[in-house]
Amino acid sequence: MIRIRAINGFIQKEFMQILRDRQMIAALVFVPILQLVMFGSALTSEVKNIKFVVVSKPTTISRQIETRALASGWFKKVKSVNGAQVSDPVLLLTEQKAEAVLVAPKEGFEYALEHGGKPIQLLINATNAQRAQQVDSYIKQIILSVAEDNSYDLSAAGLINIDIRIMYNHYMNTSDFMIPALMSMASFIVILLVCSMSIAKEKETGTMEKLIASPASAEEIIIGKTAPYFIIGIFIILFMLSIGLIVFSVPLRGHFWQLLVTGFVLLLSALSIATLLSTIVKTQQQAMMASILFIMPAILLSGVFFPVENIPLQFRWLSYLNPLTYTMANFRSFMLKGGDLITFWQNTLITLIMGIILACAAYKNFKSTLN
Repeated sequence: MIRIRAINGFIQKEFMQILRDRQMIAALVFVPILQLVMFGSALTSEVKNIKFVVVSKPTTISRQIETRALASGWFKKVKSVNGAQVSDPVLLLTEQKAEAVLVAPKEGFEYALEHGGKPIQLLINATNAQRAQQVDSYIKQIILSVAEDNSYDLSAAGLINIDIRIMYNHYMNTSDFMIPALMSMASFIVILLVCSMSIAKEKETGTMEKLIASPASAEEIIIGKTAPYFIIGIFIILFMLSIGLIVFSVPLRGHFWQLLVTGFVLLLSALSIATLLSTIVKTQQQAMMASILFIMPAILLSGVFFPVENIPLQFRWLSYLNPLTYTMANFRSFMLKGGDLITFWQNTLITLIMGIILACAAYKNFKSTLN
């Protein structure tokens, strides 16, 4: 029978050990803050600072296109270049003076939009293919918008008027996309790394023998050792949520209980993996290396940075065995979309099953280690 008093003793001892270890406190506090700063503001997938030149004789349409492009915040004007005087637009790209050059026919943009026989040429530096695709999309949207405002028949001009509506992340902010994923990623990394090193430290310093000699059962030791990190993991999730809501204005459209349930199953998996790794290794250094070897593919295959659908089939099955894949999807779903309950419970159930399987394996290995 599990004794609550024994577990409380282990929890108090573990918290005292955490508070005395400055490196552990730094890892628990510094890693989430660093990831928030880097991925929330410093690192962004938004394409900005595009050097843009409109090559055309001065007309109302050319001025409106240039003005709207600069006002969007994505483009910047090349001050040393006068678009009306450029004789070779390609040279602007070759000399890296511009990244995108919009070239009007000799008659001007108005003639091209009215008749459609004279195409509007767009030159883009595509050495970075992903950036070039977004630049192409930005400029086409601006041309369509200017043409509509001036009542041009887009179908007659050979342009298709597409009514674009962006759902859930209207301004395509990177922070709205990344911070829900960071909540799962940061808590998973920190708890997995710190917990596995903490248990390995018991073996390295020889205090594991004292635990073996104590009257405490394997269940009491496991719960007592992992419960503090579960509590810390919840605080990390709530801390990152608060920063996301207050500093980055990330929406929370779903229910708060969905966040707690998702956090619970995520931390169950992380603590089970940490305990399992700690039963295999013998030192803290080995525990750290083993955790990093597990964390890197777990992050890359979770869909945090790259969509799971883009991963080749021969590796995609690893994503479906990754707890981060489902918890990250849940966080993004209930924060940005409001949380579809069917998808939420499906992801939660899969993660819970993984966590239970991992917990059983960790318990079996830990008990054999004590024996």
